Amino acid sequence: MGDIDTGHAVEIKLRWPPFDPDTVIASELPIATEYFRLTEETETPCSVQIGDESGFHIHRRIMRLSSGLSQCRDWVTLSNRVPDRIMRERKGWFLMPSKMHRRSRKMIPFAVIGIIASLAIHAFEPALVNWGWVDGSFAGSVRLGLLDYPVLLLIFLPIFFVPIMMRLFASAWDFRRTRKFRSNLPVDPVVIVENVDCTSENIEVKFEFTGAEEDWVSAKARLQVGLLNPRRPMLLHALGRKESQQNPPGISTPLTIRQYSISELGTGFGESTPLEGPDTQRHFLSPLPVQCSGMSSDISLQGDTVTLSLPEGDWPGSEYHPLFATHWEVMIRIERRNGGDLLFVNPLIMKHDGRNCTIAEMPTQSGRSEMADN
Repeated sequence: MGDIDTGHAVEIKLRWPPFDPDTVIASELPIATEYFRLTEETETPCSVQIGDESGFHIHRRIMRLSSGLSQCRDWVTLSNRVPDRIMRERKGWFLMPSKMHRRSRKMIPFAVIGIIASLAIHAFEPALVNWGWVDGSFAGSVRLGLLDYPVLLLIFLPIFFVPIMMRLFASAWDFRRTRKFRSNLPVDPVVIVENVDCTSENIEVKFEFTGAEEDWVSAKARLQVGLLNPRRPMLLHALGRKESQQNPPGISTPLTIRQYSISELGTGFGESTPLEGPDTQRHFLSPLPVQCSGMSSDISLQGDTVTLSLPEGDWPGSEYHPLFATHWEVMIRIERRNGGDLLFVNPLIMKHDGRNCTIAEMPTQSGRSEMADN
């Protein structure tokens, strides 16, 4: 029994970044741990260490279990093609969200602080007026209808509504753009990658634009790599939780809305893209929660062959596992005179020589497309 229950296994430990990684203390989140059984037919994966254990990280290593191996799942991963669900979500044309989304989000904290400050000042208003710290013209209340409102609150309240109105106008503009863009999609460019070795210094990529439009001004391309969100059932199992229990810190309830259930890749971390329309076809690119990009290179709209530098760090090759998925892609950004910039994304299958991969810090970003580096 001992010989059957012992053997080599793949150990994965991770502290996954939530939808807004900057709003939490990484060291306070739980670490998920899962073991997978290696068989004689299974190809042994490379060891990976991305990030430090005190922060957001994902570590994979090969170890020998002295017991419990028979209770582990077999290690099965996909590395020779991109899964269909990823191709649906991360291949083709995408629009860039309105810049007003980012600007409005940056304004909201200042507006909230202003409202809280006005209420606090109003609470100590008599003493502040007597001490001369607050001018009498800003003291007191104004009656509107049946209620009295502090004067300072009426000053800051319109400022609070400014970012909300900006979001509404930006969402309406994005909605109109998606409707128009969906009815007349550009012709896909041809992207030919000469070498697909992620351990090399750079790769040669040939671009052919057979349907360049008149309002296209310029184009740039870059190579980027990232980690996909772990599949929700696998992540909950690694955390020792069940779907019916309280969600672990940093993970929201599952999204059942048809528009978002697929695009969130099963994690349900939050709303990643702005308003698009009533169907499931997405035209804003959902950000990768962990992403690193190489330098952008200019490309000619008449067609060009350029050298794209690899992202900084020793990243593993393409690999799609429910708990550990490394995704590579070529991104083309096209500047237009009208309607905002366009993105064209072409997924890649990058090979790896099997050596250990070590990256000191996990490069996380916001889960919102208007705040992320897409």
